[in-house]
Amino acid sequence: MTMRIRWLMIAGLTCLSAAGQSRVDPKLLSIHPFTGKRGSTFVATVRGSGLSGAQSVRVENSPLEIVIQGTQPEPPQESNSRNKTPIELVTIRVTVPDGAQPGRYPIRLITSNGVSNALPLYVSDLPVMEEPAGLHDSKVSAVPVTAVPTAFAGRLSRRGEADFYSFHADAGQTFTFGVISGLPQIAAGGSAATIPNFDPSLSIYEANGSWFDTSRLKRIAFNDEPEWVVGSSTDAHLVHTFAAAGDYLVRVEAFAGQGGPDYSYLLKMANGAQPPEVSKRQGGWDERKHERRLETNRLNQLAVRGGKPANLPSIETYRAGAEPSPIQLPAMIEGSLENPGETHRVRFHLDSPKDIAIEIETPSAAPPFFNPVVRLLNAAGEEVATNVFAGRGACTGALTKSLQAKTIIPLRDTGDYTVEVRDAAADLNTPEFRYRVQIRPQVPHIGQVRVQSDAVNLVPGESKIVRVMFDREEDYRGSIAIAAESLPPGVSASVGADYEPDTDPPPTLGYRERYVPRTERAVLILSANADAAPLSQPQSIHLVVRPLVDGKLGEKLMTKSLLMMVIAKP
Repeated sequence: MTMRIRWLMIAGLTCLSAAGQSRVDPKLLSIHPFTGKRGSTFVATVRGSGLSGAQSVRVENSPLEIVIQGTQPEPPQESNSRNKTPIELVTIRVTVPDGAQPGRYPIRLITSNGVSNALPLYVSDLPVMEEPAGLHDSKVSAVPVTAVPTAFAGRLSRRGEADFYSFHADAGQTFTFGVISGLPQIAAGGSAATIPNFDPSLSIYEANGSWFDTSRLKRIAFNDEPEWVVGSSTDAHLVHTFAAAGDYLVRVEAFAGQGGPDYSYLLKMANGAQPPEVSKRQGGWDERKHERRLETNRLNQLAVRGGKPANLPSIETYRAGAEPSPIQLPAMIEGSLENPGETHRVRFHLDSPKDIAIEIETPSAAPPFFNPVVRLLNAAGEEVATNVFAGRGACTGALTKSLQAKTIIPLRDTGDYTVEVRDAAADLNTPEFRYRVQIRPQVPHIGQVRVQSDAVNLVPGESKIVRVMFDREEDYRGSIAIAAESLPPGVSASVGADYEPDTDPPPTLGYRERYVPRTERAVLILSANADAAPLSQPQSIHLVVRPLVDGKLGEKLMTKSLLMMVIAKP
């Protein structure tokens, strides 16, 4: 296979947007049911657009065996009238081997329009039963649960729908309930009423009624998700011990009342107290999360991302306590806030003006459980800077505050400075409240890099764009180089820019530049020659990102694999 590499030099590109494409790429909206037990075979329906001519299913690093059984248009009465794109249904037969590990496995469809986006199939270690047909929105129509552990594959097929399941519990018996969304849903900023998502929630009711009303239900437990943190899973998890023997109901619904043909779920019931499933965190560089690791060679890590030699000194580690101990910059401060109201302090001297960065890591407990507040005070005890970012909300304009994992500060006054570390809530300190705080000189570098595509389909003679977002951290003024590798024959890559309208700046308070990097976007254009040969299967291409400083390419900062198909003209 011919290797084609085109280095694209982008210096100071501003935010760009893409021109629309007339042809419809295949898009998967949902799979129902999306789950099966190990050692079982089940039939599922994939719902989406542009799925005509579905040929096969692509399953990477998965033991699942999937066969397409047929494709048909969705009946008009079931389609969303507001959606102008025709909806198609693809029936697939899924075989799950006995040795398959429980968890999510992403799949894609390969169609005459190219390769689709990915949606997950879930392998369960519990027997899975399908929700019976009809509504189950009351005590009378609740689905009976005859044995535990078990799992039910259900769907909230209309807005406001809720499904009830009835079961019996003995006094002192503990059950664990969980609801897994069929969509790859994670917590995101904004309102669930304005952002399309499926955030499932669980409620438990006593089914015995009351003296006034025998059909009245009394809610005794509720869970939306174990914790709400941007970027984490919103799947519901609830452990409950029943005080009295009796008949109970568990209710599954969407937190904001959504529903429709794409709102599939898996309800799991198990004996005893079981821990929630832990979602795998996405890899890659992200220096603005409290969970990332701060190493003593941090200066060299950042220098490499800035296209400079890694010849900077290691950072010395100090132990912080209640009394301010002296440190020398750059410094790593370690400590544990084990007592309520405890505050740790260190002190350093600045001989000349310096631009510094303060980074915070929480190795054990992270926000919202451990919320470290870091303050920088001058010799007079006045606050010079803090990691508390104050601003105004975009919707209401109300003042909001958030704790940031990184703060950059230009210090122009020489003298003594004190750094204080405490928890935002002084009565919740535990041995889990461990922290690392780095105080170091600023190192210009490229921060997080994000590619906003994972599949590209091209007709001969057609071009498409791939957006590459990157953060300029600590006044990085170099360029960014993007290479497109392993391109199919007849496909080329180039760089371009297009128009994006100006937006009003956010009405924030405080020093926004201390807490938010400068984000820019590069546009990579992938073009297929008029004589490019169509591909029967998608080919993996690679985007490589490097810094470009003083005419020299730096080391690879990120390699992103994308699937590409050249498809025949319609």
